[in-house]
Order: sequence, then C-alpha cells, then structure tokens
Amino acid sequence: MDALASFSSRLRLARAFLGSCFAAGFLLALWDPHPRLILTAAIGITTGMLVLGPNTAAAIYTLGLQRILDGYLRWPLCVVMVLSSVYMLDYLFAWENTQFALASFSALLGTILGHDASLAVLKLKNTSGLDHWMVLLFPLFIALALLAGYSSFGFAAGSYQFAAALLR
Repeated sequence: MDALASFSSRLRLARAFLGSCFAAGFLLALWDPHPRLILTAAIGITTGMLVLGPNTAAAIYTLGLQRILDGYLRWPLCVVMVLSSVYMLDYLFAWENTQFALASFSALLGTILGHDASLAVLKLKNTSGLDHWMVLLFPLFIALALLAGYSSFGFAAGSYQFAAALLR
C-alpha cells in the first residue's frame, strides 16, 4: 500500500476485509440471533486492535524480544496476551463456551491486526504518510461492519415476516 494514499483509497483497499466482517456479522446473526455474540465479536476485535495489539508490540520491542525465534515470538505472545485477557473476562462474566471461543478468536484477530498496525504507525510516524483518520476510524469501521451484517439479517427476517403477513 502506498504510504501517501488517501483515506478513501485505503478504505477501498480494505473493502474485501470489511465485506468479510459484514458477512461474519450476518452469519453470527443466522447462527444465534442473541446480541451477546455480535457484541462480543465487535468489542473483541476492536479492543484487540486498539489495546491488546499495541501493548503486545510495546512489550516485544521494549524488552528486545523481536530477535528471538527470528521474529516469530509475536504469535505466541499475542496468543498468551489474548487468552489471559479473555480468561479474566470469562471469570468476571461467566461466559458460555461459544462466547468464550468467539471472544478469543475475535480478540486474537484484532490483536494481530493491532500489533502489525502499531509497527506500521511507528515506521510512518516520522513521515508525512501517517493517516490519523485511518488509525482512528478503521477499528470503528470493522465493528460497524460486523453490526451492519447482524442488523441486515434482522431487517431481512423482519421484511420476510411482514411480506408473509401481507400475503396471507
């Protein structure tokens, strides 16, 4: 991706990822329409991108651990960081197994994206290529794409029931 690309062109490049988030929200609504799962996924990926990912990057590079295992130490550290955070939340909220697994997966995905984004921001910080809008709004767009997929299923189901009631 070009460091000098505009915000709209960066969003255009991320369209496939945002579309997959929309589809994931739709599939979550199809699987279990209760809002706790979609909120878990949206909050998990956003928190992973904004909190866990940058903290993992800071821990790895502050302690100088990036040279161990040829840079592949970030994966186990991301997994440990996510699972310890999700276990603490599970202890507080007593989640079901599906909600625990969904929180772990979405937070891990967000942590990996947040870790890589933190490194990219640190490399671009001293140049004019840092797009503050993308840094601030992209995690929000991901959560909104998940919620939009979830809501579109509800709208489609409600429209179907309304049309079926009219045809009776």
